[in-house]
Amino acid sequence: MTENRWTFNEYVTYILLTLVFLASWTDINGIFAELPQIILTQPERWKLGAYLALITNFGNIAPFILVLIKCLNKKKALNPVPINYIVITIGMLSCFLLIFFWKHTTIILNQSYSITLLLLAFFLSLLDCTSSVSFADYIQKFRAEFTSALFLGESLTSIIPSLLAIGQGNGQLRCIPSINGTNLTEIVYTTARFSVSIYFLCLFLLLTISLISFVLLQWTSISRNTHQIIRKVSLELTEDNQETTSKLFQEKTLISSDSITLTTKSYLLLSLGCTYTSSILFGMLLSISTYVLMPYGHRIFYFGTILSPWMFTLIWIFGMIKPSISKRYILLFILMGTMTFLFEFFMAFKSPCPFWVNTTKGSVLILFVWLSTYLLLGYPRLVIANYMRNYSSNGMFWYGVNVQLGALIGSVVAYLLIETFSLFHESLPCAQNIC
Repeated sequence: MTENRWTFNEYVTYILLTLVFLASWTDINGIFAELPQIILTQPERWKLGAYLALITNFGNIAPFILVLIKCLNKKKALNPVPINYIVITIGMLSCFLLIFFWKHTTIILNQSYSITLLLLAFFLSLLDCTSSVSFADYIQKFRAEFTSALFLGESLTSIIPSLLAIGQGNGQLRCIPSINGTNLTEIVYTTARFSVSIYFLCLFLLLTISLISFVLLQWTSISRNTHQIIRKVSLELTEDNQETTSKLFQEKTLISSDSITLTTKSYLLLSLGCTYTSSILFGMLLSISTYVLMPYGHRIFYFGTILSPWMFTLIWIFGMIKPSISKRYILLFILMGTMTFLFEFFMAFKSPCPFWVNTTKGSVLILFVWLSTYLLLGYPRLVIANYMRNYSSNGMFWYGVNVQLGALIGSVVAYLLIETFSLFHESLPCAQNIC
């Protein structure tokens, strides 16, 4: 095999890895994508989204238990394979139960709650948060060029549920005049093409495909030539061959090392950058999306939430073309992404009457800035993963930990700003705001 040409088995391995990584967040992302349809029948209505977001954050307990185990058991490497089996299998079981019990409610203190849905979502969040660490650790055993499969799978975990929701007709609404003669309008949701149960059945089938792909990777010879090759030098250290030992040791170092080198200080700074970008991408943006996009109309909100997952696919393409950039450019991307995020944060603070509301230029601008933030912060996060992978054999494990830590920090900060301090005020669909 030449350096630039893959064999058929290597292409198949890349596809199987991508399908395995679909099991990471497809289920939780799927629940949030289906939320406009779920709230039509559940007693919590739109508050259900806040409950699910809070429960998802509790799922970060699981990866931090892994960190504790790894720190207490430094002499023995943590094997991600059995963890991945558990993650995918229990995820399948939870999605299967959602098919039949998502609508089930429980009465507590004379009030109905979607306890079954929330409980199954909690189990899924435990598994998905764990998968962010275990899947990242698992990709470490493959050659560096297969790392991008992790990010392609990550992008598809949002894209596929959103496509299912589009096919279902989820979230489509019409604003009609109120029948009581006032100037108010009412929301009418269009009838879905298929039920919520069918939607969860599709998610269950996706996770089944992930499990089959993982079994093929583990129990067949398809991926045999795609693992990292660690060459060992076995020599007797005698006075006569010290020079030979030195030359072979240098040769081994050159073979096993990549062109990307890091000092400990740079590694820590890049880890901090990974945590920071993840806090915005997976914590803050998801929480403030309503306040940023909805004032410009339901159509802009719909386009923003549907197109944003596709930005991760663009990031994957950029990563395939240019997997590494210098650290100064990483900092530049993060600074530009921070500027666009601060602009969005300011607009969210001004909701429901931000600048240029009810204008075409305002709608186009906010949508452009919204999507740009994903690109400007997502691409350096991918490059950071390549740096961390080459720093140590545990680089991808700690990369996954930093991603989850960032998501937790961002979600907690957003929850405090929204729920505790009530800094943002949402613009409801079909509401006529006077600005």
